[in-house]
Amino acid sequence: MISPKLILKSMLRRKVVTSLLLVQLALTLALLSNSSLLALQTWDQLRQPTNLDLDNILYVSLKPTSKNLQEYPAFADLLERQLAAVRQVPAVQAVSFTNQSPLMTGGSNGNVNDENDRERSNTQNVPQYTVSPEFLQVLQLDVLEGEIPQQIQAWDGAAVVPVVLTKSLAERVFPGKSAIGQLTNSGPVAAVIEDFYGQRNAERVMYNRLQIAQIYGVAWGYGLILRVTPGQAEQVRSQLPDVLKAVDANIEIFSVRTMDEQLHRMFRNEFGLATLLAVLSGLMLLVSMISSYSNAHFNALKRQQEIGIKRALGASKQGILLEMLTENWLTTGAGAVLGLTAAVGLNQLLALVISIPALPVWLPLTALLMLMCCVTLATWYPATIATRVSPATATKTL
Repeated sequence: MISPKLILKSMLRRKVVTSLLLVQLALTLALLSNSSLLALQTWDQLRQPTNLDLDNILYVSLKPTSKNLQEYPAFADLLERQLAAVRQVPAVQAVSFTNQSPLMTGGSNGNVNDENDRERSNTQNVPQYTVSPEFLQVLQLDVLEGEIPQQIQAWDGAAVVPVVLTKSLAERVFPGKSAIGQLTNSGPVAAVIEDFYGQRNAERVMYNRLQIAQIYGVAWGYGLILRVTPGQAEQVRSQLPDVLKAVDANIEIFSVRTMDEQLHRMFRNEFGLATLLAVLSGLMLLVSMISSYSNAHFNALKRQQEIGIKRALGASKQGILLEMLTENWLTTGAGAVLGLTAAVGLNQLLALVISIPALPVWLPLTALLMLMCCVTLATWYPATIATRVSPATATKTL
């Protein structure tokens, strides 16, 4: 019969080794729990509906290098020539200019409200897009109400530019009534379109406001967004730099990305940190297995006489095996108690620098089960060696 008291005494005889192993197991559990949480969170974020064709929409980020080309009206002429050239590229179905890309962290945003009910309707951090009418063709968004302005409005400082709102934003600002013709702080509402994922820092990810207007100045850069024939994204991507440089060489092309790449880029911090923690967790798990193996092997060698006596008194091999494994299970369990505290502490520290949910109870328990399996696997061979001790071993030192 296994005696917990004797197992505890055996553990206390190796205080330093046992203490170090407990700390190691606790840190391993904390890292496993939080890296798994980050990985699950990032996976869930990547699977959020965007209402965008991620694989067949390309976004080109670029900027004129000539100061003259960065300002209206020279920039407007450059845009027209660039759009015309891109439309001639085989497999390009539609192209639009835009001041920024969807699926971004940060960017151009502001508040939108009903001018007749400002206090209730004011909605902060709404992504604001300045685009051409083809923008909806590129994103393949349906118009739910109203009509999209087909004339690009030139900024003259006095003209009122109509706005286009996504469905969720229109319902937020104008609940229970049609938004068409209603006056916002940015202009009258011309149309309501389907939702799409705009900026990550927005109050709601599907809140977006569009204006069909000329981009006035682009010292900071601008973008071209285009839809391509399915399966032709890479081919078109490779052609775009040469096509745009042929229009005017005085431009700098920062990147050409698909919306899928843009989505992964938006969550790159979480993805990178989850990968780092996963690697550290794997290394800690490996070190814990090695430490558990060494501890069990050393323990089996030191207790040969004790095990021999037990065998002489009738202890079975299965009983010795179970006793050795139980000692390691108790050590892992004690480390898990410390690990739960460490996991919660690490979770709170991570929450100070990134967006991460609170640690659910089931995740550390799952990590503990994994840790138990790894420790059992690591200590199985040393425990098996202990069962091979002959009863005659007990008489060697008598």
